[in-house]
Amino acid sequence: MQKLCYFAKASEVPLPFRFEIYHYGPFSQEIFDRTEALLLDEVIVDRSIDRGQSNFVPGPKVNSLLSRFDETVRQHEAKLQRITTMFSRLDPSYMELVSTIHYIHSSHRDWFKAIPSKEAVVASVLQVKGSKFTRPTVEKAYDILREAWLMS
Repeated sequence: MQKLCYFAKASEVPLPFRFEIYHYGPFSQEIFDRTEALLLDEVIVDRSIDRGQSNFVPGPKVNSLLSRFDETVRQHEAKLQRITTMFSRLDPSYMELVSTIHYIHSSHRDWFKAIPSKEAVVASVLQVKGSKFTRPTVEKAYDILREAWLMS
């Protein structure tokens, strides 16, 4: 959920969440808190067996919440569909990697008002993630994001 919301916001869907880099990539405390509320309100349900993982699916009250934001959802439906189609099938580790690459690339662009080189982004990701991912894996994920037009 964190990563899908991160990419929705990066795609200019007007979400009010702030993201910071964390152990598993971009993280929003606000999303974490709201996720707990959505679970309690049965808007989403966690079907995971392992409590260390999450497997959120729409709950019995999802339509009542979505109907309150119908116009906004309709305005951004194509972007949201693209994001969910593109990323929802990725395993959590790969989502962590691609969102971290995107976060580092975007942060550099915002801070320095210049597009960073592939090598600078890859080096930063390897520094942040340590030995969790290999250089070829990071480079391939970077290329996939560029080809999908998710980094400018």
